[in-house]
Amino acid sequence: MPHAGTQGGRSMPALTIEDSVRQAFQIMAVGGRGDAGALAAGLRRDVTGLGLRALAAKLLHVSVCTPERLLDVYDAAAHGWLSGQVYPPSTRNTRDNGPPDAFWRDFWKLLEGAAAERRRVPFTRAAIRLTRLLDKQLDERVAATALDYRGAREAAAKGLLEHLDVRELAHAAPSHLGGLIYREAMLREQQQDCIHPAEWGFDRMPPPLGYLNARILESHVAWAVVGGYSHAELDELALAAFQTAQFGHHYSSVVLALTMATVAIERPAGLEIVLESVFRGWLHGRQTPPLLGVAWRELLDLPLDAVRQALGVVPFASPLAAAVRLSARGAR
Repeated sequence: MPHAGTQGGRSMPALTIEDSVRQAFQIMAVGGRGDAGALAAGLRRDVTGLGLRALAAKLLHVSVCTPERLLDVYDAAAHGWLSGQVYPPSTRNTRDNGPPDAFWRDFWKLLEGAAAERRRVPFTRAAIRLTRLLDKQLDERVAATALDYRGAREAAAKGLLEHLDVRELAHAAPSHLGGLIYREAMLREQQQDCIHPAEWGFDRMPPPLGYLNARILESHVAWAVVGGYSHAELDELALAAFQTAQFGHHYSSVVLALTMATVAIERPAGLEIVLESVFRGWLHGRQTPPLLGVAWRELLDLPLDAVRQALGVVPFASPLAAAVRLSARGAR
């Protein structure tokens, strides 16, 4: 999973966030006011600290307060950022209790912490721990909402878990899906699951939430390879958006909100590419056929192009890759 703790390859220093900034952000995150599409379109024209914090608060709101509105808010924000067009929301705010004090304590601790604590696996673990501090009824609402996503109900009913061990793919043909999953897992240092389902009690979650979490955990690298997402941090962030768009993955949505909040407060140079990655990843997830129910083991011996054609997947047009190519041309 991504983090927002580096700038140009250099570690960012730990933050000190003023109480007034914290309080204002929490009020925005709990209230959930504002049109996400208008906020994103406004940032496209002029990036401001207030606009960034308002959008980050909106994304956190739908992650930890109103998961039923996540699709609507992200769709609006993606349209606003990518096209400048704003559509009226199809859902309305509801009166929800905000996260407890323990959540906010750990939220700000994470944002103020050392950049090393915001690297992929520690950052994902921190996001999971944050969700454990929320009202238990939120899990039930996230689970119910997940069933509204394309293909999620069917995949959950099938209950497919393949327990892929990438070490078994070490001798697979390099151009075939199995070989590419192995290579990507090595690059990501994911020879084995970094987060174990049993460790986090997925089996005790309301269905189908535990299944969905276990399923994406075991097939995360396959999604990355087939979707065209590299192990670069911005592409990992885009992949989190892709997963959220595919089935409302709660942990990914928390990671996105945390990252956006960090960007809003740190204001790193070139932050526009972060928003571009998030919303292009989201749009890609919305446009791609559902992948939850794919039996990856049956496809391991096929060339990647054949897998993509069979599944109807167009690889991700990475803003990071485009920026690198443009920079390389300019250096010639």
